Amino acid sequence: MRLGLVAYSFKAAWCDAYALMERAATAGLRGVEFPAEQCLPGTSPEELARARDGAKARGLGLVADGGVVEEEALRRWIPQAAGLGAPVLRVILSRVLGGNRREMRGGWRAHLERACAALRAVRPLAEAQGVTIAVENHQDVTSEELLWLCETVGGRHIGITLDTGSTLAVAEGPLEFAQRVKPLVRNVHLKDYHIFLSPTGYRLSTCGIGEGVVDFPGLFALFADQPDLPMSIELGARQARHVELLQEDWWADYPARPASRLVEVLRVVLPRARPAEEDYRIPHERGEPEHVLRAYELAEFSRSTAYLQQVSAGPGAGR
Repeated sequence: MRLGLVAYSFKAAWCDAYALMERAATAGLRGVEFPAEQCLPGTSPEELARARDGAKARGLGLVADGGVVEEEALRRWIPQAAGLGAPVLRVILSRVLGGNRREMRGGWRAHLERACAALRAVRPLAEAQGVTIAVENHQDVTSEELLWLCETVGGRHIGITLDTGSTLAVAEGPLEFAQRVKPLVRNVHLKDYHIFLSPTGYRLSTCGIGEGVVDFPGLFALFADQPDLPMSIELGARQARHVELLQEDWWADYPARPASRLVEVLRVVLPRARPAEEDYRIPHERGEPEHVLRAYELAEFSRSTAYLQQVSAGPGAGR
């Protein structure tokens, strides 16, 4: 697999695009993903070309990163991705976390349809620029909704960014979610979580890749037929996400789903869940000093890289 690194893996150890490239190359990775507007000193054609050349010199592929789907923003991000030579632009649908659609006050479906309209409006631009827009399951959207979105937008320049850990936030199993959306996956965020039970559901607490509940060997086997698929470490979520699926109103803005779909996620959660009374907080949530947080993030990255390079090179998971 083409293992890479997402800029959002770091908070205390945040760096610009060029330092991110160096960090990835030094670790033996083959790609980086970053938002040009946050990680470059500017987005002029010259600066984008400089970043493109910097990645090429280090043997790195690029994925461009955007934010919440809005037509005006997409019309900026698509040419930026093209200027970087990035064939994929990752975007998200909302800022909802922990699958908590309650904050949408019953408006999730309308929000989804507006996002779909914005994506359809920029489809000609994406096609002209040769950029595929890959919508992420950013703790807010189900596998079926992502498939509906891509089908409705249509064309070959719309796809999915699969976040392996965020599937748990909408109560779907990581591997099953991946199997359902596989034909449209154009980018992958490799994320793992420890799970802590709570009286109303469970908390997702970020951890190094391979240290939590996601079945990465199974994931790599699933995508073994796509050796050039970007699959990047994303160690974000420095605050635990609370998935309150035992609360009736948590489900109010979700479409009906079969009980078997819930069983999928319970098979992942229950065997490895930690008790509710155990402290789920990482150093960021405990208010540790900045130097401690930086060291924590860099050590987590080092462990994750070592694990992924070992697992992705195993049987049936060519790299």
